[in-house]
Amino acid sequence: FTNSKPMSLSDALLSSKNGTTSTECGTIVFSPVKELPNELITELSPLMKAFPCEDEAAPIAKKFTLTIASEGFGIGMHKHKAAMFMLLVGKKKWYMTASDDLEGVVDTHPEFYRELSSHKCIQQAGEVLFVPNDWYHEIFNLEYTLGIQALPE
Repeated sequence: FTNSKPMSLSDALLSSKNGTTSTECGTIVFSPVKELPNELITELSPLMKAFPCEDEAAPIAKKFTLTIASEGFGIGMHKHKAAMFMLLVGKKKWYMTASDDLEGVVDTHPEFYRELSSHKCIQQAGEVLFVPNDWYHEIFNLEYTLGIQALPE
């Protein structure tokens, strides 16, 4: 499938303009905010400032990413550093579990959804979701989505 290949916003717009989009289930755009046009960065700035910081006296530098994805698109199970995701448009279903819960597990589908994920939720537009450090998670878009992700740099 070509639907799991992330692309920048400029590449997505170019492929859409040229009619070269050839995905079975839609696309996902991951574009670092610092690479977006200045006008868009200015519009997103108040949203990025809304992300909480662990210690306001010594803020942690964050890397912000704009994400846009179609309904039905999902990101397979993965883990990374602690992150926050602010959903601006749409609805996502999240499946999460602590890394220790999956030690030694090789095959996770479909058991991850039914039995292995300890936390399940539906994120609505306007909500911020926190993913703890090194927690496994999968995401499925129930609608077209647009959001901002914050990860420590």
